[in-house]
Amino acid sequence: MGCFTNNTQICEVLYLARVPVWLVCREEFIPPTMNVVWPVCLTFPDNIVKATYTENGVAKPFPAIYHGPCGALCHF
Repeated sequence: MGCFTNNTQICEVLYLARVPVWLVCREEFIPPTMNVVWPVCLTFPDNIVKATYTENGVAKPFPAIYHGPCGALCHF
């Protein structure tokens, strides 16, 4: 479980909640008060399929696993 984000405020909230988080941004946009544990260069594997799944030319998105209300209160 973890999260990728480009928002420093969301990154800080997730970090404080002990959720593994990766902040994706240029170095000059990282606040000086942020504790950077391990900077990495973002790489993309060549074999990831990014296209929408289709059957006979018709988009067939995968079905949702959960249908119902959302929000933090649903996690307890």
